[in-house]
Amino acid sequence: MAKRFFGNSLVLWIFLLFMVVLSACAQTYHKANGWVGGPCQYKNYPGQATILSITGSQANTSDPIKRFDVKFSFTPQEKILESFARVDGKTYNLYGHNWQYPDQEFLRVNNIGVGKILDGSLRVIVSGTCTPVLFDFPALKRQ
Repeated sequence: MAKRFFGNSLVLWIFLLFMVVLSACAQTYHKANGWVGGPCQYKNYPGQATILSITGSQANTSDPIKRFDVKFSFTPQEKILESFARVDGKTYNLYGHNWQYPDQEFLRVNNIGVGKILDGSLRVIVSGTCTPVLFDFPALKRQ
């Protein structure tokens, strides 16, 4: 019985030692080269977003704060070269703080209403493995 215990224990110790060495190697690689896929780089396409609709959101019914589903279209100033990022005829959701649907205060502070035009940019990934398309609207106050 003692041999069986120490035999299993030896396997466990070897496994733990392997994991510690692997973790140390990964941290050393990260400090020297960065993680695979990062950091990501984006190309910016300046343009304007037009708010198309604002409706009550049903996304999280347990949230005590009333949230809104805000849809917009985006018109770039120049042609988007990356086919996966073309925006013609598409609508997108506008998010507030922490990628949540915006609340009434966010809409009020930013004077968001149907027809509102927001200057911003479409950010399209050119290297790395981050989110492929992002929108940036510098004038929006995220609270």
